[in-house]
Order: sequence, then structure tokens, then C-alpha cells
Amino acid sequence: MLLRRVALYLNVDEYAEGSYGSDFLFRCSYLNSYVSRRLRPLQFSAKGFGSVLVQGRRSGDEPVRISIEHNAISPVHFDQARYDSLKPGEHHEFFISMLVEGLHKAAKSHEIPLKEILGFIEDFRRGGYKNEWVHQTKLLRGTGLRASLLCSMDSERFQLTLKLERKGATVFERVILTEMPDETCFAHQFKDVVLKGRKILVRPKHWEVPGTPPLFSLKLNELPASQA
Repeated sequence: MLLRRVALYLNVDEYAEGSYGSDFLFRCSYLNSYVSRRLRPLQFSAKGFGSVLVQGRRSGDEPVRISIEHNAISPVHFDQARYDSLKPGEHHEFFISMLVEGLHKAAKSHEIPLKEILGFIEDFRRGGYKNEWVHQTKLLRGTGLRASLLCSMDSERFQLTLKLERKGATVFERVILTEMPDETCFAHQFKDVVLKGRKILVRPKHWEVPGTPPLFSLKLNELPASQA
């Protein structure tokens, strides 16, 4: 089974509400997303599980187990007082420390690409804790424009930016979507950027469903006159 995901979260039976429920998962999704995206190209074959889930608990003494959903669940202690003392944007090392502890614990009983994953986390740290990626970039034939859909996530939000360039110069750049930082909230809202007639459209994933509007639309003549 290919190992495709590493994620940090809190045990729902112990922390079910407010900042100890979905809010925690939203806040650490930028780290989960970054590591998982780097992990997938490794095509690492794990025995009996496709995800390593580091689970924050009151004790963290429980052993690593494989769930019926084929997840390797690695419990670690959640320092509630420390978490409560942090402000938005101050959670980076808190999340990293929990994730690294859980990965080391999982590696003691299950084979995972620990060295590589720790390297991804170090890259994340050195890069300023930024989770940024290019969803798509393409030339819009006949316009001389290169269109790019640029994604960024932090502990508070996800943003999608449409950028248009001609001969390396930016002629248009705008945030066209802001959402909660979790793929279940934003992933379905965009698929690709296309040229239809004289319009640039950013289409959602289920664009083929009748009546589905584009996420964003821009007429070529709405660009600066010298660039259109």
C-alpha cells in the first residue's frame, strides 16, 4: 500500500469542541498538506497502511496501532496549556514538534521513510513555514499570455491567486479565492484555467454539471489596454 499522507490531529473523543476540535485541524493543515504533497512522489510502499496519523492525546502513552481504515495512528502528548498560549502565526514549531515525535514513535514499530519526511519538514522550516505551490500554469493560445493558478496556505487561511504574464511581465495578479485552510473546503472549487472566446475562466472541478458557474471570469479587454 502506497504511503500517501502524513497528518497531525487531535483525538476527537478527548478534544471535540472549539479550538480543540476542527479548529486545531484547520490550523495545522498547512503543515500536513506540505509534507503529504512532498511524500507522494516517493511512492513508498508501506505494510498495511497508507497514512501516518499523529494523534494528540492527553497522555500520548498509547502504542501505535493500525486502524480498520489502514491508518498508522501514533499517539503523542498534546500540551494544552502551551497551545492556549500561542497566537495565530506562532504555532509552527509547536505543530512540528508533535509531528516529529509521532513520526519517530511510528518508525520504531513500522517501516516508514523517516529520514526523507524529516527532510521535508526541515525544508518547510528553512522556507519560512510556507506552503505554496503552483496548481497549474499554461499558455493561453493566441493571446501571448501565460496563466498560472498559485496556491498558498498558512495556519489561518488558504488563498488561490490567478496570475497572468506576457513575455515574463505580470499583467494581472489577483487573489480569487480565500477559504479555510483545509482541502475539504477548497479543493473542489477550482480545477483549471481555460480560454473561452475572449474570456479567461477558472473552472471548478464539477464544471461539467449543467448550470455550474466558473469560479472566476475575466474578459481579455478588461486587461490594461496595452496588454490585452
